[in-house]
Parts: sequence; structure tokens; C-alpha cells
Amino acid sequence: MVAHLTMILLIYFLAAMAVHLMHQRHTSRPESEGFEQILLIPSNQVGRIEGIIRSLCLELLYRGKSFTLTVVAEQQEAETITIIEKMMQRQGMELSYLPAVPAELEHTGQRHGDYRLIDLRRSNDEAGCR
Repeated sequence: MVAHLTMILLIYFLAAMAVHLMHQRHTSRPESEGFEQILLIPSNQVGRIEGIIRSLCLELLYRGKSFTLTVVAEQQEAETITIIEKMMQRQGMELSYLPAVPAELEHTGQRHGDYRLIDLRRSNDEAGCR
């Protein structure tokens, strides 16, 4: 009888600790930062683009941000863009396109005003989401 009561108390204690830890994790989560616009230059990353898009979506989800994705669509990257389109459709999101990188974004680096630039034209060692 004592063993059964001890087991019940132990289960209640572990459940209370789990609820407490989940609450702590929820309250320590970063505040929602609003909205982010992302400009992606894919450059024939067929083998890697799905992982890059997934990690980008997870990062923004964790930070509590919604986002729009604009892709610089060049003819030689048709297969990469098709993969991006399918992924965004599965998530119920629209994709917008630009024929070329705007000149003001080309020279400023990773961030420019409201845009976050992800340029995958560099070599595989340097490319990625920062």
C-alpha cells in the first residue's frame, strides 16, 4: 500500500515538474519581433535549397516572426525555384519574384532596411543563412 502511494506521489511530482519546465521554456522564448522580408538569391542550390528553406522557416517560427520570401529568378535556376515554390505552397505562403537584385541591396550586405538578403551565389563554404 505504501509503495503504491509513493508511486502515485512520484508520478504527480514528475508531472508537476514537466508542467513547470514547459512553462519556463514558454516564458523564456523570445518576444515576437513582427515581420521580416527576405530576399533570396538561390544560384543553383538544388541539393541544398530544401534544407536552407526549412532552417530559415524554423528560425523565423522560433523567433515568432512572419515573413515574405522574394526570390531573384534567373533562367538557369529554374529547378531550384520549382523546389522553393513547392515548399512555399505546402506552407500556404505566396512567393514573389524579382528579375535581378536591386542595386541598393547588391552593395550593402546581409541587411538593408526592411530586407534580409540571403545570397547563395557564393561558394558552398561561404553560403548560408546568417
